[in-house]
Amino acid sequence: MTLRRRVRWAVAVLLVAVMASGVAVLGLYRRTLLRQVDTQVTALAASPRLIVQVGRLDTGRQGLPAGLAEVYVGRLAADGTWTTLLTPFADPATHPKVAVDEVLTTAVGRGTTTAGPVRTSGDASAGGTTGTSPSGASNAAGSPAPTVRVATGRLPNGSLAVVAVPTTRVEAALDRLRLLLAVVGIVVIAVAALLLWWVERLGLAPITRMTAVADAITAGDSAARVDPADLGSEATEAARLGRALNAMADATSASAARLERFVADASHELRTPLTTLRGYAALHRDDAAVPEATRDALRRIESEAGRMGRLVDALLELTTLDERGLTHREPVDVSALLADIVSDLRVLAPGHEVASDIAPGLVVLGDRDRITQAVTGLTSNAARHTPSGSTITVRGMAEPGEPGAAGAGSVVRIEVADDGPGIPAEHLARVFDRFHRVDGSRSSARGGTGLGLALVAAIARAHGGSATVESGPGGGARFAVTLPAVTLPAAPAPAAPAPLADSR
Repeated sequence: MTLRRRVRWAVAVLLVAVMASGVAVLGLYRRTLLRQVDTQVTALAASPRLIVQVGRLDTGRQGLPAGLAEVYVGRLAADGTWTTLLTPFADPATHPKVAVDEVLTTAVGRGTTTAGPVRTSGDASAGGTTGTSPSGASNAAGSPAPTVRVATGRLPNGSLAVVAVPTTRVEAALDRLRLLLAVVGIVVIAVAALLLWWVERLGLAPITRMTAVADAITAGDSAARVDPADLGSEATEAARLGRALNAMADATSASAARLERFVADASHELRTPLTTLRGYAALHRDDAAVPEATRDALRRIESEAGRMGRLVDALLELTTLDERGLTHREPVDVSALLADIVSDLRVLAPGHEVASDIAPGLVVLGDRDRITQAVTGLTSNAARHTPSGSTITVRGMAEPGEPGAAGAGSVVRIEVADDGPGIPAEHLARVFDRFHRVDGSRSSARGGTGLGLALVAAIARAHGGSATVESGPGGGARFAVTLPAVTLPAAPAPAAPAPLADSR
């Protein structure tokens, strides 16, 4: 999991934790408020004296005990007749739903109904109203009836004392808390989003760009660098890391350039001594006066000097391609070139089966000799490292170019495949490196210098193309060189012959 994804998950978990905490606080607060209401209601219902005291109040509520402004108090007779002694100030028409024989010693939540027309009882001093047991589920306005917390107690005369407190204030307090939690949640989400954006911009985005640059350098683009403008403030760790990466890449490129320059200079200086060494060895090797043992030593000296000369020539060619590229370009008929190489391969590798699949009309703009050198290097590599009886297949085809590439349209793909032992997966990424050898069998004892595939890749790059290799676990290897294709203008049609003049 990437660092960016881990940060986002952490922020998401934080937001979920904040939301869960808000829900828990809301639930705990509601439970606390309801417990307080239930305690009040239960205590009032357990005190018959309250009923007597309330019954003696006049209709103007003078002398009403503190805390009873929002309390419903009533008596429910055995025949279902209600006597309302006190109603909540905010909702005087509300009656709790209670059955005639229902004794509730502990407060419970109940719905409410709105009583129908009631009349003042004959006992005016009681200040109450009487009526039948109410029915219905909504108030006069048609909106849902409020809920109450209700408890009952049995009076000495057999009727029920009903005490209820609406939960209106509880719900109002909960609504205020919900609003507060919503505002806090929005603020927390905004702060978290701002923090995530800040971390993304100053930390994660520069690291992503540096990773892309590092991948490009690994892929061979030694000129890739991190743009300082993409690193943000110079005081951040990401900016310091980006500058360190650029400095390291500059030092590595400078070291590689010095090494290439040294190799080029050394190769150039070694050509003349090696040529002289080979000449003197060949001259004295054929001298009859030289003992046989000395002639054998001279033959070995000449052979090793020739191998070193080939190595020096390959290094010089690589240096020339890297520094100067191609010095000559012309339209090259790749189809005809591959046909000639296949014919030569059948003669040079008689122990191998040679197959070909070459499309006609393949043309590229480049150096014919260099392209021949690259394809011949691939075919000789296949013949050298596969056992006798193996099949070597040379293919040439046209393919669509990569979208967005310069001059995109089509490319010429040249493939050299074999069914030999293949290349281990851990070596595939380095087969085009200089002096890289897959195993002991691919050594100088078999005539190689370790630079053949490096030359193939350098020639492909010089033509604006690329070289790739594929090898599966079942064996076999397939090398491919891709070069930009060109379309030759059609030849003009021959002019019609002029009519002959009449000689008569």
